[in-house]
Amino acid sequence: MRRFATISALVLLLGAPVAIATLPASLLKHAVARLPGVDAIRYNGSAWNGQTTLIIRGGPTGVLQWHLSKLRDPVSAAPFNLQPTFNWSFANAEIKVEGSVGLGPASAVLQTEGAIESTAIAPLLNQFDIFLSGNFSLAPSAVSVPYNGQSLTQLKLARPIELTWSGGQVSYILSDRFNQVALPSLQGRLSVDTNGDARATITPQSDQTEYLDLTLRTNGWVHIRLRRRFFDLVAQPWPGNQAADEIVMEIERQVL
Repeated sequence: MRRFATISALVLLLGAPVAIATLPASLLKHAVARLPGVDAIRYNGSAWNGQTTLIIRGGPTGVLQWHLSKLRDPVSAAPFNLQPTFNWSFANAEIKVEGSVGLGPASAVLQTEGAIESTAIAPLLNQFDIFLSGNFSLAPSAVSVPYNGQSLTQLKLARPIELTWSGGQVSYILSDRFNQVALPSLQGRLSVDTNGDARATITPQSDQTEYLDLTLRTNGWVHIRLRRRFFDLVAQPWPGNQAADEIVMEIERQVL
């Protein structure tokens, strides 16, 4: 009996780590199911080192890969400083983003950077009769996301998320007329206000002079404010005598 108990204990001690190490990647489908508008298929590998095809409804589809990079973080408040951190990447023909995600006791810290071709966001821009070339570069960013988060107000950005556009040819429809213009490199900065609205400003890459700003509200409506200098930029001088920084046009449209 004692021998049986000893063998059983050894099996448990040796088998438990092996079982944990070989947990299938498909276990993550329970976490994906909690994400609105996101699906995943074709899981491969393990929960610690695997991949799946991620499908964002109304958005891109690509391969998501991940692997465990460390189990502990010296600054973690969890017992034994446990905070599993995974390196990850998401890629398709138009998008290549990567980063890490640290799983803390109450929230996850998501770090991201990468490159996005303009064709990846064409469906969104086309809603506003805007068509552009070039590519985008996402600067390193860090966002803290609570597990029980219900709104954007609970997100914490280490700093505004910065997205730089290389510049290029832009086509757009204004007042029922088709227009085309070559634009310089521009930069967008995204932040979240206390109401949970996501606000983005568009400026030259060289300074903080605003051309326009967009606010995506929690109800799915986007509000766009265009300053007079924006029309100078796109070679459509505004007919009035307003100051360059003055808002001369506002647009609202439901996108979500």
